[in-house]
Amino acid sequence: MLTIQFLCPLPNGLHARPAWELKEQCSQWQSEITFINHRQNAKADAKSSLALIGTGTLFNDSCSLNISGSDEEQARRVLEEYIQVRFIDSDSVQPTLAELTAHPLPRSLSRLNPDLLYGNVLASGVGVGTLTLLQSDSLDSYRVIPASAQDSTLLEHSLATLAEQLNQQLRERDGESKTILSAHLSLIQDDEFAGNIRHLMAEQHQGLGAAIISNMEQICAKLSASASGLSARAGQRHSRYQRTVAAYHLAGTKTAQ
Repeated sequence: MLTIQFLCPLPNGLHARPAWELKEQCSQWQSEITFINHRQNAKADAKSSLALIGTGTLFNDSCSLNISGSDEEQARRVLEEYIQVRFIDSDSVQPTLAELTAHPLPRSLSRLNPDLLYGNVLASGVGVGTLTLLQSDSLDSYRVIPASAQDSTLLEHSLATLAEQLNQQLRERDGESKTILSAHLSLIQDDEFAGNIRHLMAEQHQGLGAAIISNMEQICAKLSASASGLSARAGQRHSRYQRTVAAYHLAGTKTAQ
């Protein structure tokens, strides 16, 4: 077994985006790779985004990667270079340079020699329409739905529906939003994501809706117990679980038809 020792260089901790990138790096190798946070005494499969996030790793935490397998030597060399050089960049947004058109100022303003900051117009013209107050659906109605023999099938349909939605958005996005969506897609396709839900259904006999919500609450509670850098991400996780529940509702409706 080979080990890479390092301090977490990520200012915002190991949240979804850098966890996804680290998982992608580790998944290239056949060797088993374990991520260890020594401050938390937490271990995780480095090929699982969700497991990595669950370690609650913060900036400057003492960490290591344990690598064991047929290609451990090559994996150690490549991953060590990634950790030392490029890992910190996984939490930074690469700016896209846009051409800014400078418009001349009126003489009355130009005589004042102001310092100017130019920007890009997000939307030209004036929008006309009806203001609508949007509110999140309450999850309580899904919690009380009893367990069903169809729940396992509905879970697969729900995850497939949500993955399809995210893939569609990925085709339409670029830049930072595409990177974030890729990280979210990686999480819902993580074996641990569905595995935790199946465990709650099998061991605690919860219905699918209740199991999804319980899993959400467990993970968000873990994040909220961390420092602010990770607890701020709990809302993003909550939103993704709401979308999973919504996909479950849609899958159930289609099945009933």
